[in-house]
Amino acid sequence: MSDRPRPALIRLLGFARPYLGLVALAVVAALLFSGARSFRAYLLKPLLDEVVVPHQLGRLAPLAALPEGPSAGSPPAPPAPAADPPALPAPEAAVAEPEQAAREALARRVRESFLRLVALAGLVVLVLPLSGFAKDYLVEYTLGRILVDIRQALCHRLLRLPLGFHQGTTRGDTLARAMTDVDHAHRGLSVLFGDFVTALLSLGVGLGFLFAISWQLTLVSLLVAPPVLLVIRGFGRGIRRGALRRQEKVADLTQRLMEILSGIQVIKAFRTEEVEEAAFHRENRKLFRRHLAVVRRRVASRSVVEMLNNLSFMALFVLGAWVVLEERFGITAGDLFAFLGVMQATYRHPRTLARGWNHLMDAAPAAERFFQILDAPGERPDPPDAVELDGPRDAIRFRGVHFSYGREPVLRGLDLEIPAGRVTALVGRTGAGKSTVADLLLRFHEPQAGSIEIDGTDLRRIRRASLLDHCAVVTQNPFLFDGSIRDNVRYGRPDATDEEVLRAARAARVDEFAAKLPQGYDTPVGPDGARLSGGQRQRITIARAILRNPRILVLDEATSALDAESERAVQEATLALLEGRTVLVISHRLQTLRRADRIAVLDRGRIVQVGRHEELVARPGLYATLWRLYAEEDADGVEKDAGTTEA
Repeated sequence: MSDRPRPALIRLLGFARPYLGLVALAVVAALLFSGARSFRAYLLKPLLDEVVVPHQLGRLAPLAALPEGPSAGSPPAPPAPAADPPALPAPEAAVAEPEQAAREALARRVRESFLRLVALAGLVVLVLPLSGFAKDYLVEYTLGRILVDIRQALCHRLLRLPLGFHQGTTRGDTLARAMTDVDHAHRGLSVLFGDFVTALLSLGVGLGFLFAISWQLTLVSLLVAPPVLLVIRGFGRGIRRGALRRQEKVADLTQRLMEILSGIQVIKAFRTEEVEEAAFHRENRKLFRRHLAVVRRRVASRSVVEMLNNLSFMALFVLGAWVVLEERFGITAGDLFAFLGVMQATYRHPRTLARGWNHLMDAAPAAERFFQILDAPGERPDPPDAVELDGPRDAIRFRGVHFSYGREPVLRGLDLEIPAGRVTALVGRTGAGKSTVADLLLRFHEPQAGSIEIDGTDLRRIRRASLLDHCAVVTQNPFLFDGSIRDNVRYGRPDATDEEVLRAARAARVDEFAAKLPQGYDTPVGPDGARLSGGQRQRITIARAILRNPRILVLDEATSALDAESERAVQEATLALLEGRTVLVISHRLQTLRRADRIAVLDRGRIVQVGRHEELVARPGLYATLWRLYAEEDADGVEKDAGTTEA
């Protein structure tokens, strides 16, 4: 098979390196299993040559040495002297006694050979299941451990890839690579360590037995090998190409399903169930057609190999019979039947190899796809001289920072100062890059030009772990894990005591609703906190941040999705976080920013205004414009509320 697997399969085998000892034991067990199975067919030779044929000849032909007449072409015997009396016939008992002894000796040899074959057959019966069990169990155990290691490596890598990777990749594609592609590639390993290796070893052992029986017939039988290899190679290429297209479509279908589940509320509100179902059906049919193309090539390859094997077997059957009848090469009937038996047991393995090779070609694209995740560039490592964070004591400064997501620049030479121990607010139009500033501060991204400094030290020279240990963030989309309220608060600091957890929860006003729940703080929140309201989820995330006790706090639109009552509760809870910390607040609700020590206005990637709320409102500029629009919207809302109340 000159069409060798892609390097991804070789790398996939690297996951088996810690288990080479188990693999070696499995190979030994497979050799015993293959040898016992071939030896089982080889027993036909002594059974025929040493038992069946001698037994039949002993019954049908006289065995005692009788006087032989003159052979054809020999000179006539001289006549007996006339004086001698004629020879009398030997008594019947004298003739029967040597023949009976010969028959008994033959019967004894046949019986001994038969008992020996029975003992060998019993040994085969014992070795086959034991070696088969050892082989299968060791292979399955090793494959299970490899699958655990692959998934663990993938999870490890996904958690350490930069935020830009996750933002630039659809969840459906990532999930398909992490689950479907991993399982598909692992099935390829199952075929390799299971049927493929066993078939390869059995083929080698079987060929050894065939050469031992008749090297002449074996060489003739090997004439089928080149066309089989060409078939496997040709179909393998097509299967690999088709499998890659199929796995890409699996990612598309997974993404479609995730969109349906994520947007189920919108789908039901607009009554578009049938539209989404039809769209999913189209993607599903495309996946089916691509899968069918792979199956078609795989089945065709197996059928062609089967045809070539059957043709080879029938040709050897006819040729072997002719050789025995013509008494060529010293081949006996036992040799022929043993050869055909071993050949039948051996030549089914090329079918298994063809099927295994096709499965490997099918698994290769899946392995390549999840290795693309493992090979994706991770977060920039800390430099060797990286320092621990000891601050901020003075300020955090953005100096000429440029950043883009690969399209139009988001930040264009941003200069921003965030004084230590103060609350700095960042405002601007939607899409101005406010959240990007927060992500850069937390080192979720790296600036493409310029620098970010804490007390004069470039952020890239501060150990990432040290920076994040002193930071906490509360975003506009409060994320909770599927656990209890207590577990989600403790996520901010896993080693916190129960008393510290409760103190943080009280500071964030979590106790106001947790006390009313049947299980209190042990109440499960459900997936994504689905059993709680938006305000309740947000208060839990604030409690999580309070428990972390950060020096640097980022509030990124922490109240944007809340109603007025929930917003007031969250704002009051947030006050417990602000005192004595360096805080960056991002919000489009300008009313919430009036308490900020300073407000920076971001427009087109640059800071265009800096000051307190009263100062910025008093002078012309973007902030005054935004405040006027906000005040008008707020007034409209008050009038509508008043009208509703009067009505």
